[in-house]
Amino acid sequence: MTDSNVTDVQIAPYEESVEASDETMTKIPAKSVRGKSEIVRITDESFEDDPAEVGEMEVSRINDDMVKKLLVCDNNGQKKDANKERDSLPKTSEELEEAELLREIARRPLESFKNMKDVPDAIAKTYYKDIARRWKESEVRIKETEDLLSHVKYDDRSLEEDRLEILGELLDKATQSFEIFEEHENRKVPYGHRIVLETRLLMVFNNAVDLIYKIIGEFEKLKGDQVGVNDERDQIRYEIRYCDAVYTEVHERFLKSYLEMEW
Repeated sequence: MTDSNVTDVQIAPYEESVEASDETMTKIPAKSVRGKSEIVRITDESFEDDPAEVGEMEVSRINDDMVKKLLVCDNNGQKKDANKERDSLPKTSEELEEAELLREIARRPLESFKNMKDVPDAIAKTYYKDIARRWKESEVRIKETEDLLSHVKYDDRSLEEDRLEILGELLDKATQSFEIFEEHENRKVPYGHRIVLETRLLMVFNNAVDLIYKIIGEFEKLKGDQVGVNDERDQIRYEIRYCDAVYTEVHERFLKSYLEMEW
């Protein structure tokens, strides 16, 4: 007994050659599918994705992923910047008071720190933050002064060449204050002592640099003036000797403070 609902599929495989001008084309065989009263013809054509379309889709997907990652990174960066800015702001009343005090201290001249030797660490520690800031500012002045001296024009074997040479010696001597500072930077010394001694070093450095700027600002006034140049040289030599004397004194006092000796 035959079930009328069964679909009878008949496939007639064959290949038929077709002549087209000088080329012979092979006609793809067709398959017949019979079921009930309808006939469906299926060819052997394979449905494959176009490689170009696949490539474009893949590139588009990669670009979308990259954009998403960049947006995420940007958002994270903004959050970090906001957090960093928020963290840098004073939070408590004590921090607000310290920030205000530091702004006031920053306006004071270096000479105002010379008598802080016996100030307790609890107070001097805050003042020392401004001394550390002034070291950074002074370090910037070294490069600025070197550039200033290097841009002065002069003739070979002239008085101006001699003047620039000794000004360079003064700058070298002034920068030795940083060597003394670094030598004792990590020694356990009371903050009050450290403030007084480092203030001496900063004053020596900045006074020497100020003198260099003053001389360069009036450099043309002594052009060809041998007597004036000799007086200027004597002044610079004195400044160099004064630097040496201060360095010796500060070095000895740092050691005494470290050894808990009086000075």
